[in-house]
Amino acid sequence: MTRFGYVRARRKQEIEGIKDQLNADKVFIDLTDEYGFCENESLKAMLEQLGSSDAVVIRNLNDVADEINGLCIFLSTLKEKDTELILLDPMQARILSDQGYEMLSFINNFIKEKETSLKSKQSKPGRPVKPYPTGFLDVYKEYREGSFNGKEAAKRLSINYDKFRELVKTFEFRI
Repeated sequence: MTRFGYVRARRKQEIEGIKDQLNADKVFIDLTDEYGFCENESLKAMLEQLGSSDAVVIRNLNDVADEINGLCIFLSTLKEKDTELILLDPMQARILSDQGYEMLSFINNFIKEKETSLKSKQSKPGRPVKPYPTGFLDVYKEYREGSFNGKEAAKRLSINYDKFRELVKTFEFRI
């Protein structure tokens, strides 16, 4: 069993301060820019060397990923290689449970779906169209209760009657 340490750091003093805490057989270090980002070359090299029953020691999860997808990939890699993860930050240790990993995966998928929807919406040519005018639901309910007719409903929504009928058909359409 080999104990690997990994850290992202910007300064020599930071590296020296964490090395003893890692208590690792091999330490991998990626130097960061002023914002804490790097190319993760040392992290990738460390992941390639991992074997079953090895352990990886890190300060916190921020050191191994810049976004949730990267964190999920990192944790999946460790699971696949049957490698233990040791976090020096006890507040983040809960994420290491199966339930924590499932939650991360859910959040990652949620973000991907929203980004895909947003890209789809943005790639549609022309001016963005708002599906229903403001207040449509309230006016629709009153219209269906018989409080007023379709022409009055369209007037209240500041749209023409044909547009109102089209919106009602779309809204009531059953799949």
